[in-house]
Amino acid sequence: MRQLELELEEKRMNQIRLIVCDLDGTLLSDDHALTEPVKAAVRGFREAGGMFTIATGRFAPAVSDIVEELEIDMPYILCNGGVIADRMQVRSAATLSLEALAPLLLEADHSGISSLLFDDSDVYTFRRTAAVERYEHKEKMKCVLLDLHAKHWQERIVQKVLLIGDMAPIRALWARYEPLFAISYNTIQSEDDYFEIVPPGISKGAALKKLMGMLQVDPSEVLSIGNQMNDLDMLLSSGVGAAVANSHPELLAHASFICSRSNGDGVIEVMEALNLLPLNQ
Repeated sequence: MRQLELELEEKRMNQIRLIVCDLDGTLLSDDHALTEPVKAAVRGFREAGGMFTIATGRFAPAVSDIVEELEIDMPYILCNGGVIADRMQVRSAATLSLEALAPLLLEADHSGISSLLFDDSDVYTFRRTAAVERYEHKEKMKCVLLDLHAKHWQERIVQKVLLIGDMAPIRALWARYEPLFAISYNTIQSEDDYFEIVPPGISKGAALKKLMGMLQVDPSEVLSIGNQMNDLDMLLSSGVGAAVANSHPELLAHASFICSRSNGDGVIEVMEALNLLPLNQ
């Protein structure tokens, strides 16, 4: 019986055709870079006939260098599922109007919570706080300053809003405003101090299902890898959902494969465990 179980498990592992991987805290190192072993593993999987792509909370300008380094030649998931794009074009994009969110953003700023607003080409903020500077350093982006008291910013259409700060006051603020909104936004905690507001129905898992349809890939043929709760429905939508060792405890509880190593080393670990790399890798 045990031998049959092992044979079935090996067959399932060998079915993986597509790997979808989170970036920050997963594929990237602690200093938000791609290591040479990670790049070699991705290259080896692709050379063996596999497809590799990313699913991230980042927006397009903040992933362009990574896409080039990994030579990703297929669609990838941005803005926690709000955008599916490739090197040439945006395949699909969901957007938000800031007008309804303006009162919340004004109070957030007054409370010392940093706000970042993302469109397809720039990220905007109201003041350059320490939290904003950390974001700029991490993603190698310079935020554009907006005048909080000018009305024109409220007319902007964005792909997502990011609030940075302590989660308790952010969640309390959201709880007060959420019943007032005409639509039901989706909210995501993507890092310990990152609270993201995205259009309704948007998530990495929902975007992955669209991507599987585009590529004609069955869920059983997908390995997804992440580290935070914004990766949960992506992992649950895949044949194998792997969590690297530095993952949120709740994500670890739901993962079908738990890595013993962190970040990119964990990504390599699960690829090796599932026999997805060439023997001479």
